[in-house]
Amino acid sequence: MPDASILLLDDDPDVGLAAQLLLQRRVAPVTCLRRPAELSAALDALRPALLLLDLNFGPGRTDGAQGLRLLADVQARRQPPPVVVMTAYADIDLAVQALRRGAFDFVTKPWDNVRLIATCREALQRAQPAPDDAPAPTAEPVRSLAAQERAAVLAAMAQAEGNLSAAARLLGLSRAALYRRLDKHGL
Repeated sequence: MPDASILLLDDDPDVGLAAQLLLQRRVAPVTCLRRPAELSAALDALRPALLLLDLNFGPGRTDGAQGLRLLADVQARRQPPPVVVMTAYADIDLAVQALRRGAFDFVTKPWDNVRLIATCREALQRAQPAPDDAPAPTAEPVRSLAAQERAAVLAAMAQAEGNLSAAARLLGLSRAALYRRLDKHGL
């Protein structure tokens, strides 16, 4: 991924610096923005291979509505980059909403470094154009087993409205096994 770049939109400069320090040597160069109004122009100018998008901007905002609107704007673009949404105010419903609206993945801040690197690499690999001799893409993109498991856990938690016992039953798991998966996926 030699030409790949990452664009990060987060109003907290410390988050931007932490992401740059972590990702620029292990994944791709990172450009940071702090104001949502700058996003459209930056997408046009930089054409990033991946967008890391915070869901809340400004003091007191925790519902993710601003970020979900930006996600919809990005998804409406002709060739949108994959989007990994990030927030410190995570709940299962917000994660499910973001994934249903086209986000590649959902990361809770503070993030686990290994998981953020893996998520960014996987998103960038998916964004790479297929070679000419590659088979035609299937209707649904292939996701890693971990991503499928995470999506299934999120969907069950949303369907069970946060009730862990009900979600575990939906998944055919014990509560202890569900707890391990929630911990594994940072949920």
